[in-house]
Amino acid sequence: MSNAVTPGAAAPLKSALESAFIALLASGVCLWFLISDSQAGEVDAARATMFGLGLFAALCAHWVYMGLALKRAGRGGAPWMAWMVGVVVLLPFASVVLGILLFNQAQDMDNQAAAQTQL
Repeated sequence: MSNAVTPGAAAPLKSALESAFIALLASGVCLWFLISDSQAGEVDAARATMFGLGLFAALCAHWVYMGLALKRAGRGGAPWMAWMVGVVVLLPFASVVLGILLFNQAQDMDNQAAAQTQL
């Protein structure tokens, strides 16, 4: 069988998706603290810089993990680049849509593997 799915084949995809959404959560926390600190009268420059760097690093990590999830899902080529541009430009909406699509693909992979083991 050329397209046989092995049990646990979706685990790397799910791991990349979980890491991507944890990085997105971390970027949201950094953005929240950055905005709340800027609402105060006097902003500590070191604190604002650290939250800004944290926001940048978390967003970069999110983009990298979403790219890994696309690669692990087998969605290479031109659509992969279109999705990555969408993820960068339309953050977080494209990330949510892509995450849902890839998570459903991972669930299908798990269901196929379960069906094959029952045969």
